[in-house]
Amino acid sequence: MGYCKFSKFDLLSLIIVFYVAHSENDAQILNDRASLLSFMAGITYDPGNSLESWNASDIPVCKWAGVVCEMNRNRVVQLNLSHKSLHGSISPALFNLSELKVLDLSGNFLQGRIPAELGSLYQLRGLSLSFNLLDGEIPAEVGFLKQLQYLDLGSNKLVGEIPVSLFCNGSASLEYLDLSNNSLSGRIPLKSQCELRNLRYLLLWSNRFVGEVPLALSNSSKLEWLELGTNLLTGELPSNILTKMPYLKILYLSHNLFSSHNGNTDLKPFFASLVNSSKLEEIELAGNYLGGELPSIIGDLSTLVEINLDTNLIYGSIPPQIANLVNLTLLNLSSNLLNGSIPSELCRMGRLERLYLSNNSLSGDIPLTFGICPI
Repeated sequence: MGYCKFSKFDLLSLIIVFYVAHSENDAQILNDRASLLSFMAGITYDPGNSLESWNASDIPVCKWAGVVCEMNRNRVVQLNLSHKSLHGSISPALFNLSELKVLDLSGNFLQGRIPAELGSLYQLRGLSLSFNLLDGEIPAEVGFLKQLQYLDLGSNKLVGEIPVSLFCNGSASLEYLDLSNNSLSGRIPLKSQCELRNLRYLLLWSNRFVGEVPLALSNSSKLEWLELGTNLLTGELPSNILTKMPYLKILYLSHNLFSSHNGNTDLKPFFASLVNSSKLEEIELAGNYLGGELPSIIGDLSTLVEINLDTNLIYGSIPPQIANLVNLTLLNLSSNLLNGSIPSELCRMGRLERLYLSNNSLSGDIPLTFGICPI
């Protein structure tokens, strides 16, 4: 029968190793605790007493409200204090939470700048600071978070240009990027050598971006949701980019300075570029003063649920092929230069709930079929 020879020296060595490892874990969680307390010191008003447990000496850090630990390592890996109506600022001391993977402080009243020190949270996968009162520029250091998959800085008071690092040196794993509803300016800094191949959501609406949609965006062929509305973007509608986005579901380009092709006279290339987007549900192009006729190929976008083309310079007649959009619930063609009669075929669109044709030059009778139309 075999046996294991285990000396007192071996046992002593094992005890020492265990003690050292345990001491290191204790030191690390104490550092995490100190970082969290520094964050709490920056909170000036906590109306819901969300941080009450943080003041209790008999409650361990890993049981504090909003804190999640990785128990086998006794480290803080998540901090979620979203929608707690917290007032104050974000402490730079959070960078000491070196194992943090998720930081969600969205839906509060936090003010001041985004600390550049957050760029040292190299394990971070998700960062949400949306719906606060944060101002200043986006620190370039955020662009160096190589593991980042989700970044939401929307609905703040951020200014300046998007750091190039966010698109070019940042995480190739980035799937969700929301910088919407701020006062950001400049061009969208996506260069040909900077690829975001895993990007699925890009929300940049309601800012002050200028220039054309960068061609390099065509490398993000997994995009499902593209919102660029309410900016100052120019150039032709980005058909050469959209044709490479087969998974696109939502496309919002309204209230910019785009033009249609061939000197703002041809909409066909744009709608043709979307034919292969077999999951497309919504298109918004309102308020661009786009010229051209509605092409018959629009009827091939059979998955569309909503289409908003109001306040443009679209002329000619409404193509009867638009009635092939049998899933459509909203069709807004108001405030254009459309003429001719209303196609009776529109009544084939059994799911249509809202139809806007006002402020055009349409003529003739309203089709009798509208009397039994389910609109």
